[in-house]
Amino acid sequence: MNAGSHISKGLVLKIHPDANEGLVRVGGFTVPFHDTVAPHDARATVVLIHGTGGNARTHFHTLFPMLAAKYRVLAVDLQTPREGLTLGTFSRQVAGVIEHCVPARSVHVVGYSLGALVAADLAASNPHTLASLTLVAGWTKADSQQRLRNRIWMRLFETDQDLLREFATWTAYGHPFLAGRSEADVRALVEARVFPDGIVEQMKLNANADLCGKLASITAPTLVVAGAHDQMVPTRQTKLLFGGILNARYAVIDSGHAIPQERPAQLFQIINEFVTDPESVPAGEIRERMFV
Repeated sequence: MNAGSHISKGLVLKIHPDANEGLVRVGGFTVPFHDTVAPHDARATVVLIHGTGGNARTHFHTLFPMLAAKYRVLAVDLQTPREGLTLGTFSRQVAGVIEHCVPARSVHVVGYSLGALVAADLAASNPHTLASLTLVAGWTKADSQQRLRNRIWMRLFETDQDLLREFATWTAYGHPFLAGRSEADVRALVEARVFPDGIVEQMKLNANADLCGKLASITAPTLVVAGAHDQMVPTRQTKLLFGGILNARYAVIDSGHAIPQERPAQLFQIINEFVTDPESVPAGEIRERMFV
């Protein structure tokens, strides 16, 4: 789903002072990445995969530095073809960056929104690459409500992008979050929203992607994170994701779909606890509304 992108006007800064920026050629794509690796760095590696219409900076600008205080962090900027986009297109890009940057080592993968589906596809296809898997606001296969929102998004993209900015802001953030903001704050969120190249293909993938046949192949310890007020990916969808993965546990954060923007500290807390010891919480455990 599309939580949208927010890009600051003016100079684009590095995502983190310690992040090295590089490029990897993967299957015809030149894939940018951000990596906090340092000489003789023995820390565990956390890989971040952004969602629709975003990149590492726009979706993880707050979470990235929190994780970088404890882990080596590797974030990928996914590259979208003009046509024929599949989950495999993206998951192969992530796999190529991991192989280039962290060869022969297991990594902890965190995927957000569409990035959660990419992460799940990666985990199903490369079971020995992952030490753990965290799926934030992900789904298995779009249902009727999600496809309806997708069609409205597409129609507005073609006819009224100003109204689309308002619609996308309304659906991205939780109602309690928006209700607590001033009119000026909400207007700033709307005006900051951009629609980068490739977003239409990504929205088509949101509507058509299907993980149902792949979840049984995921063996890595998995954490599924839901937003209690998520309109794009309701909790019924995250619970289907949780139920389809054998070694999974489930947690709910008091947020809308834009969990990394609304509740970055809580998201860091739960990821850190899970990555530190993925098996400390038994598979099958549900921790609803404990992270508020």
